[in-house]
Formats: sequence, structure tokens, C-alpha cells
Amino acid sequence: MALSDLRPAPKSGLYEGWIVVIAAGFIVFLISSSFLYGFGAIFTNVRDEFGWSAAATSLAFSVRSEVGGVASPLVGYWIDRFGPRRTLFTGIILMVIGVLLITVMQTLLHFYIAMFVIAIGTTAAGGQVGQSAISTWFRRRRARAMSFMTVGAGLGGTMVVVFSFLVDELGWRTALRIIAFIILVVGLGASNFVRSRPRDHHQPMDGIALPAGEIARHDDWGIPPMRAIRTRAFAFFSIAIVLAQLGSAGFIVHQIPYMEITIGLSKTAAGATVMVFTLVSIVGRLGFGYLGDRIDKRYCLAGALALMGVGELMLVFATNAWQAIGAVALIAPGFGGIVPVRPALLADYFGTKHFGQINGWGRLMFTTGGAVGAWLVGRIFDVTDGYTVAWLVASLTVLAGVPIMLLATPPTDLMRQYQDEADVAWEAEQAAARRAAAPPEGDVDGQPAAQS
Repeated sequence: MALSDLRPAPKSGLYEGWIVVIAAGFIVFLISSSFLYGFGAIFTNVRDEFGWSAAATSLAFSVRSEVGGVASPLVGYWIDRFGPRRTLFTGIILMVIGVLLITVMQTLLHFYIAMFVIAIGTTAAGGQVGQSAISTWFRRRRARAMSFMTVGAGLGGTMVVVFSFLVDELGWRTALRIIAFIILVVGLGASNFVRSRPRDHHQPMDGIALPAGEIARHDDWGIPPMRAIRTRAFAFFSIAIVLAQLGSAGFIVHQIPYMEITIGLSKTAAGATVMVFTLVSIVGRLGFGYLGDRIDKRYCLAGALALMGVGELMLVFATNAWQAIGAVALIAPGFGGIVPVRPALLADYFGTKHFGQINGWGRLMFTTGGAVGAWLVGRIFDVTDGYTVAWLVASLTVLAGVPIMLLATPPTDLMRQYQDEADVAWEAEQAAARRAAAPPEGDVDGQPAAQS
């Protein structure tokens, strides 16, 4: 834990873990409103102005996704080593630099370089950092806490209408500069409240009083990262997540162009469908987060994949706005449900001691599927001059992940081994503390014994 994370807790009765959730969620809101959903609003403008193909333009979004994924394990190490706050500060600065670079780009290479910088920044300031901090504050309510944080990402989609309006009225360059300023000022302020839980924190885990001895046990256990990623559980989990992102990322990047080109909506109306997507995704985030603390998280993730797959299959047959919106209403809760339950499952399976790095490897799998998916949908569009085949491929890919996710059973023997080691270390630490607090042998009531 970084020394910068050891700051006094608030005097109020509110569990400080929820303050961390709110601050992390607000930063995620800023990032999602601009980079995850908002960039779709400039897709057509950039492509038309520079004359790039849909595939070439999509590749820039794939660069953002894949570079961020490759950087995730390194960012995870940085989180474990230096703490969330320093990581967030660095990420926000890099994001702002990347956005400003886009506003002055002249070539496709410039676009890719700017997206590279943004990818590093969003990884170092995104949900991965908040998830790492939150996992140390919650155990029984872990999935719910992470779902509340991800509501920020869902609400971020509501700003796409505003972003689209700014693009139409002021131009895409001016709109991006405004976004960069907001992220710099507001993001740095919120990052000050995101920190890991000190081991000796005065409030009980989850903010719930438990019997003596149960509070700290198993809270700081963890399977080493290189051993965790070699488990059967991580392998099946990763394959399923890659397949999920192959379908969902392509839809997110191409939702506005699809609504404009195939369904015939205006840019503002197409942006409004993104607002529908993000608002409905909140239902999935909260609903699956609630279920994730009560039933096997594998079943939650498999159900979320099934919803996305069926929704994208509906897009194949959609011929008007209402049918397309109906498909969005199925895709959205499935996508939303995966976001909080995925890291919560990793924390349950592999512990929180090395969670930053393990979650970083998990995010690498997540973004690998997203990078391929965004490019693949663009490529299929170029070849077929439409989105029908693209949505069919995306649907079948996502549905293939359902049975694979169910095979990702927990590594119980390995979990028990490292939990037992954590117990032994905790008991030794407590014994040492008791010996240090006890008066020296021969003392009476803390006073030295009389000399004979």
C-alpha cells in the first residue's frame, strides 16, 4: 500500500468504502461519457473529413482498446505498488494530452498515436483502478459496490446527446477541447478520494460489524498473479470474456453509425439511442451486481452473455427504429451486468492482495476481444456494405461464450491454501502485537518490579 493512501478517515458514520465508490464512479462517468460512448459521435465526422474507410477509422478505436488492455497488467502492478490515487493522477493527465492531440491531427498515423496516449491514460484512470480500491473495502457486498461504481459508466451514456449537440454546433475539435478541460479539472479533484483500505481502518469491512476475529481474516489473502493466470478457472473465464467483447465492443463503436446509416436516424437521434443503451445498462449493472452477492457469479455472467447474444441477433432482423431499440434494450443489461461481476469474480477466486495485477490480466482479455470486435464489425461493413452480417457474427460469438463461462469453476484447493497462509500470517502478527503491548516480565501494573 502506498504511503499516500494512509490518510485519516472521515469522522462521519458513513462507511468510507462508499465514498471511494462514489468518487471512482464519478471518474468512470467522465471517461465513459467521452471515450467509451462519446467518441462514436465523432466517428462519421472524422471519417468524412479525412476520407478514411470505416475499417481504418475503427482501427483507431481498436488501438485504444488493445493498447489499454496490454497496459493493464502494468497498470495493475502500479496500483499494487503505488496506490490508486497516484495512478489516477497520471492517467488523467495522459487522457487530456491524448484528446488535445486528436484536435490537431492531420493524418491517420496522428490519430493512432493520439489514441495510443488516450489508451494508456484511460487504463490508468479507468474502472480498473476503482475496482482495485473497492475490492479492498468490500467482501460480502463486493459485487454490489462494484455495480454502483459502474453506474457512472451507464450514466456517461446520457451525455452522448450533449456531446453530439456540441459536435453539431461547435465542431468536433472544439467539442473535444471542452471535454479535455472538464476531465482535467473535475477528474483530478475526484481522484483525491479514491484509495485502498488501510489494514487498521477503524470501520469494519463492508461497514458491517462482525464477530471479533472475523473482520480481518482472509481480507488480505491472494494467489500470486503468475499462478492465478495459469489456472483452469482463469483460462475458461478469459475465453468467455474475449468472446463477449468481440460482440459488445463492435456494437458500442458502431451503434451511432448503424442507427444513422441502416435505420436512417439523425446524429442527435442516433445519439439518443446510446442514451437508451446506457440507461438500460444501469438496470443490468445493479441487477446483476445484486445477484452476484447471492448466487454463483458464473451464472450471472452466463446470463448476461445470453442477453447480449439474443439482442444482437435481433439486430439482424431489425428494419425500423423501434425494432432496433428493442434489441438495444436486451443488449444493454447484458453488457451492464458483465462490467461489475467480472472483477468481483476475480477478487473472489484469487483474493485482493494482488488484485491490481490479476484484474489487469483479466482486463487484457476483455480488451483483446474488444479490439478485434470493433475492427471486425467495421471490416464486415466495408465488405458487405451493411451491418447485417456483422451483427450475425457478433451474436453467434457472444452466445458461444455462455457454456464456456459455466466451466470457469473456482480453484478451491488453491484458494484454501492461500487463505490458510493468510490466517497463519495474521495470527503471527496478532501474537507479535500482543507481545509488544504486554509489560516486560516482572513488571506489575506497568511498573518495574522492586529490586531485592
